[in-house]
Amino acid sequence: MELPSYMGATHIEALDLGTEAPDVQVVHVGDVWREFREALAPSRASSMTWTPPRSASLPRMPMRLRTFRQYDDEMPTSVLSDAESLMSDMEDSLYRGSDTDSDMGTFLHDESPHVDSDMPSVQVQLSVQWLTSTLRLSVHTSLQIHHADSTVMSLPITLVITGLELFAQVYIALDGATPCMHLSLSEPSPAPCAPDGLRAAHDPRTRSRHQGERILPYLAVESQIGEPSKHVLENVGKVERFVTHMLRQLLESELVYPHFYTVYL
Repeated sequence: MELPSYMGATHIEALDLGTEAPDVQVVHVGDVWREFREALAPSRASSMTWTPPRSASLPRMPMRLRTFRQYDDEMPTSVLSDAESLMSDMEDSLYRGSDTDSDMGTFLHDESPHVDSDMPSVQVQLSVQWLTSTLRLSVHTSLQIHHADSTVMSLPITLVITGLELFAQVYIALDGATPCMHLSLSEPSPAPCAPDGLRAAHDPRTRSRHQGERILPYLAVESQIGEPSKHVLENVGKVERFVTHMLRQLLESELVYPHFYTVYL
């Protein structure tokens, strides 16, 4: 996920989940949705697999993260995010740094990869409700002001999330054939549970807008702008409303079905 150009380096300073645990209920357990696996197929068909020399052993692959998005409701195609491309480039660089005295091996198209895995293939749908006022998530970033391709000013910003209300259906799919884990969200629905879960109630062609606001109806944010050793502005309402709006948009564009994250295990 690429940050906006006006934001500097962002990191979490502190995290305390508080004393109010979320209410989690299992709604459905079944097979992995076909959409998850079909989104992986194009990337796997076009991927390149490293075949090492016989005397060498295949190094352990790092955990990889991919984002799958659907922008056209009529054409269920998936688009990899810039973050996924960056992770792929980093992964490929692990193989470019081999010893010059060793054989380089060959790259082969892997059309039907086979992975030995003891992980089962199962999908779990959870209903999650989390109302908390004891959460403490402190994030530090900066507002970058650019002019003529250079940064002329950097304004430190500290944001502290102190509470939230979250109502969501959470889909966790473990695919033992890859192996990987898919994660997606949707807003709660009163529709009855279909044999494959609540997928029919969340058809992307009929989904409504502002799902992020219904999934995250309330978010308490405290802000501090400026350097503590100098003048500091606290609890700026416009900044806090903007942060809430951006987080809801982030949920919709990254995690709300048919968008989802895939973590390779």
